[in-house]
Amino acid sequence: MERFIKYSNRLGGMLNPGSLDLYLAKSFASRYIIILLGLVATLQMLDLLSESDNILAGEGAVTGDLWHYVTLRVPTLLSLFSPFVALLAAIMCLAGLNVHSEIVIMKAAGWSAFRIITPLILMSLLIASLHFVFTETISVKARAELRNWKENNYAADLPPAPDTVYDAWVNDGNNLIKAESASRNGSILLLDKVTQYIRDKDLRITSLIRADFAVYRDGKWKMFEVKEFDMRTSKVTPMENLVWETDIPPERFIALALKPDQVNLQRLRSAIAQLKTEGHDTASFETMLHQKFVGPLSTLLMPLLAGLAAFGLHRGGGLFGRIALTGALGFGYFVINNLFAALGQYGAVPPAVSAWLPFTLFFLIGISFILVTEE
Repeated sequence: MERFIKYSNRLGGMLNPGSLDLYLAKSFASRYIIILLGLVATLQMLDLLSESDNILAGEGAVTGDLWHYVTLRVPTLLSLFSPFVALLAAIMCLAGLNVHSEIVIMKAAGWSAFRIITPLILMSLLIASLHFVFTETISVKARAELRNWKENNYAADLPPAPDTVYDAWVNDGNNLIKAESASRNGSILLLDKVTQYIRDKDLRITSLIRADFAVYRDGKWKMFEVKEFDMRTSKVTPMENLVWETDIPPERFIALALKPDQVNLQRLRSAIAQLKTEGHDTASFETMLHQKFVGPLSTLLMPLLAGLAAFGLHRGGGLFGRIALTGALGFGYFVINNLFAALGQYGAVPPAVSAWLPFTLFFLIGISFILVTEE
C-alpha cells in the first residue's frame, strides 16, 4: 500500500494526458537508445576482434583502417537490430510500469490498455521512419563500400566503389552467359571474365567461349582475348578479339546481379522494371522491395507484443512468465518473417504475401493479447 501511495504521488502531477504521454514516450525512447548503443557496441567489438587481422593484413593498411571498418559496419548493425531492440525496450518499459503499479494508477485514471501503449506506438513510428531513412541513405552505401573493400582484401587508399555487380548470369536464347563482374561508366559497360556456355536445342553444352573482358559501347558488344573450347573434340581455339552478336541489353547484367540490401529503393525499383520488361522472374527482388518497408515497420509491432508483459496484476504473479512469452513472440516474429522472405525470394509464396503476412499475423496476435487482458 505504501508503494502504491508513493507512485500515486509520483504520477499525481502527470495525470493530464500530455504530461503522461511524454513520460511514457521518454521512458521507452531512453531505454531504446541505451540498449541499442550497448548492443551495437558489444557486437561491433566482437566483430572487430575477429576481423582485425584481415584488415591489418591489407596492402598499405594502417591502424586507422580499424576505425574505418567500424564506420562501415556500424550502420548495418544499427539497421539490423533496431526492431529487436525496440522489443526489449518496450518490455523493460511496460514491465517496469507494471512492477511499480503505475499501470494500475493509469487505469484508475480511466486509461485503457490501448491508450497506455499509444505513446510507445507513436515513438515506434518515429523510430521506424528514422530507421527507413537511415537505411536508404547511409546503411546501403556503407554495405556496398564495405563489400568493395573486402573484395580488394582491405587494401588501403581504394578509389570509391564503382557501379559494379558481381557474378552476373543472363540467358541469351539457349545459351548462358556468366560475367565475374559488370561495371558501368555512363553509357559504357565493362564485363570481366566472360564465359559463354553454348548449348544445343536440348540444352546440352557443346562449347565454351571465354573472354578476358567484354565492352559495350555505341550500341555494340566487343569481346577481347577470346578462346573457344569445343566440348566434343576438347580443342582450344584462340579467337583474339571478337564482335559479340547478341541482343542482350547492358542493363540486364546490372539488374540481375544487384544486391537489394546494397542499393536504395529507387534503384531496386528500376531494376525490377527493367527485368519485367524483358520477361524475367522478379519474385526475389520484389520480396526484398517489400522487406525494405516491413523491416522498419516491424518496430511498430513491439509495443503491442510487449503489452502482454504490462497488463495483469503484478501481485498475482506470472510476470516473469509473461515477459518470457513476450520475448519468445518477438523472436518468433523475426524467425517467421525471415522464413517467409526466403519463400518469397524462391517464388514459393507471392512477394507481397511473404512480406506482409507475418507482420499482419503478429499485429493481430498483439491486439488479441491486449483485448484478452482488458477483459
